[in-house]
Amino acid sequence: MIEKGEDMSNWKELAHFLYGKGFWYANPLHEIDGLTEEQLFWIPDSNSLCILWHVGHIAHREHSHIGIFLQGLEPTIIPPLYEVFGTEWSSVEDIRQSVDSVKSVLAWVSDVRKKSHEYIASLTENAFFAVPPTSEEGLNVAHWLFITTAHTALHIGRIQLLRALIEGKHERTC
Repeated sequence: MIEKGEDMSNWKELAHFLYGKGFWYANPLHEIDGLTEEQLFWIPDSNSLCILWHVGHIAHREHSHIGIFLQGLEPTIIPPLYEVFGTEWSSVEDIRQSVDSVKSVLAWVSDVRKKSHEYIASLTENAFFAVPPTSEEGLNVAHWLFITTAHTALHIGRIQLLRALIEGKHERTC
């Protein structure tokens, strides 16, 4: 973990920090700690996405960006039952029908984050500036890593909002 006053110019340390090893706004599993299954599926109205969708979506996009875009792995690295967390809106019923359990979703999310850290650990300093052949937009590794953390932070904010509504702690929102 990067300590106060430490030089954060090391790309690898910064990436680990932003993927939840220190940065409080990057760990979806921390944000849902203590919530029940019912709360993870709660929605304020039928047009909303539940907390579990946001948690699964963070892992889906992280696995896509790091596994598929950066490492060039096959899209099948995302199991079909977790495609419900992709880029399309999914109802609570869709999610319940697709996944086998909340516990398995959370284990998958944890495994995706572990694999992301393993990938980051494997990078050399120069590798952060390489443009992978699978990067259609020509973005380098650092761009994809940090775009993904910004995306995560957006969904963490939504998780916090939904949790605040569930708990009746509106001042906690984001």
